[in-house]
Amino acid sequence: MIRASALTGEGISELRGEILRHIGGETGAQAEAGFLTNVRHQALVQDSLTALDNANCAVTAQIPHEMLLLDLYNALRPLDAITGATTTDDILNLIFSKFCIGK
Repeated sequence: MIRASALTGEGISELRGEILRHIGGETGAQAEAGFLTNVRHQALVQDSLTALDNANCAVTAQIPHEMLLLDLYNALRPLDAITGATTTDDILNLIFSKFCIGK
């Protein structure tokens, strides 16, 4: 059990470390064997990885979470283009339901 406070920030780094340990093993993220045979899919996965790198930089730079979400959505969109899971309209509806934009 890890005690953390969103109010004071106490324990947050320990919580992040524990989450990373659970999802990536003791040494961090582990590479999965495999390859993509479709050039379009390769480009979309690369776009998604670039957006995740941008999100990582945003976290490091302590960019507000609303802006970080844009990077995360930019990482999701290319993957959804492969799977067809989420449309751009779904993302826009989610954004407009959470934030007061243009009022």
